[in-house]
Amino acid sequence: INSILLRVSVPLIWLYPLCFTFFLIPAVGVCRQISSPYPLGAIHIYYANAAFGLRNSYFYLYNTIAWLTLAILANILLFLKVAKARAQLISFQKSAVSYKAELSITITTVVMIFFYVINGGFIIIYVLYYGTSSYFSFLVIVKAFANDAETCVVPWIFYLTHPVFKKKAISSDLVFSTSSFKRRINNS
Repeated sequence: INSILLRVSVPLIWLYPLCFTFFLIPAVGVCRQISSPYPLGAIHIYYANAAFGLRNSYFYLYNTIAWLTLAILANILLFLKVAKARAQLISFQKSAVSYKAELSITITTVVMIFFYVINGGFIIIYVLYYGTSSYFSFLVIVKAFANDAETCVVPWIFYLTHPVFKKKAISSDLVFSTSSFKRRINNS
């Protein structure tokens, strides 16, 4: 399965961004005055003369919705598989470690969905309120930090909550008894 995924996904990694930026090839980058409520002299880099008059905010919104949907579907399938595997275990095989792993995946999923919703909200607010006198226009500044937070926080939460990343403590009694056992075998 991995070889098939790699054979398909590597070319898609190169083509996927082109689907969202092809219309910017004939565009020209310009410095543009940011409108109200920003003060006079506030500028940002924008583009003009994009092909077919397209804007990337709609592509970004559809992309966010698609990945949100795929993340939710993948996590629903994961939870179904975990529930099926849990049903097949004998009760004494269920442990605190498996519970912590399930809890970690749940927390990570909720955080991922939370950030997708935040990004979608930023895009919708941008489309609806940018250039108006609304103070929602200031959220454009916060969006970059939210994107960085998503990139950092989701793996960080997974790392901090999943039991596979916890260091196992070895008691000194266990080490001593193992080494003394080895000595008895070697002496016999």
